[in-house]
Amino acid sequence: MTLKGIIMAGGMGTRLRPITYSIPKPLIPIAGRPCINYLMDSFYRSGVKDLIITTGYKFQSLISGVLESKHPDQNVLFSVEREPAGTAGGVKLTENFIDGTFIVGSGDILQDFDIGGILESHRKSHAKITIVLTKVDDPSQFGIAEVKNGAIVRFLEKPQPGKAFSNLINTGLYIIEPEILAEIPAGEPYDFAKQLFPALIKNGEKINAVVGNGSWLDTGRPRDLIEANKMMTEHYGSVNTVQNSTGKLICREKPKTGKGVRINGPSYIGESVSIGTGSSISGSAIYNDVKIGDNVSIVDSVIMDATRIEDGSRIERSVIMNNDTISEDCEIEDSVLSQRLTIHKGSKIFNVALHSETADIEM
Repeated sequence: MTLKGIIMAGGMGTRLRPITYSIPKPLIPIAGRPCINYLMDSFYRSGVKDLIITTGYKFQSLISGVLESKHPDQNVLFSVEREPAGTAGGVKLTENFIDGTFIVGSGDILQDFDIGGILESHRKSHAKITIVLTKVDDPSQFGIAEVKNGAIVRFLEKPQPGKAFSNLINTGLYIIEPEILAEIPAGEPYDFAKQLFPALIKNGEKINAVVGNGSWLDTGRPRDLIEANKMMTEHYGSVNTVQNSTGKLICREKPKTGKGVRINGPSYIGESVSIGTGSSISGSAIYNDVKIGDNVSIVDSVIMDATRIEDGSRIERSVIMNNDTISEDCEIEDSVLSQRLTIHKGSKIFNVALHSETADIEM
């Protein structure tokens, strides 16, 4: 028997719209790589080469993206859900391919853990299920867990203000023995955190708890996506990558720059990027074939492939998708722009999401 990994990748990513109208959430780039690749890599480093990926929304795009980016000796089987089956229900559908201990992770959450250490804890615990936890400052948007003597004794989903009894949250990464699959009903939507885990605790089943060692971030909102790009660039980047830069950068190819360009890390720079005279980039991800004019300022933002930003424009805390044109002297803050938009000269865009692929915006 070989240890298998199951990656849940069927969600619609509604909180990331309009980005997820065109890109499945697990394929959204983070520091130059699809989000799902970080989890696939962590599995690979621990010796897990056989993967099952459960998918539904935009499954054809997801399958193509995974096959293009996986390790050559990783074996991937896709389980396509005709109707949403829930997190546990989707895994239940794969049980004919499970013959031993398996790992479950979420492909649309940034997870870059030391799986080897988690597996060791699971084996020593003799539990049938291990849940990986991480600490956060604000647990109100997550499922929290109370731990006693290394085991989880209570769960609460998204606690109200003042009701949180723990800052340890469920990361969506589990190690499970195959017997647990019998506890998941077939033919109906069923959820790990909301249904299965509380039922197991009620029935006296031991749930081992491990605090994960590594990077984790729920990339559910645009500002989280921006933070994820910065986090992984800080983790994997290098200093002094480009002349007159500060902080850590990942540069796939040295950008073509004019005089007085400033790049402050953590920032990601893709291939065939050009940056005009006097422009500055700080804490941002600039993807392939992006053309940046003179005296442009980009701060804490993500600029996707083949976008053009013309002279004098300023972009802060925003996600700009591919093939957009930002004309001269525009200001964009706290916003998300879908692909193939044209923003006219002097436009000011604050706190909005624009998602018409054919619109010619003048504001």
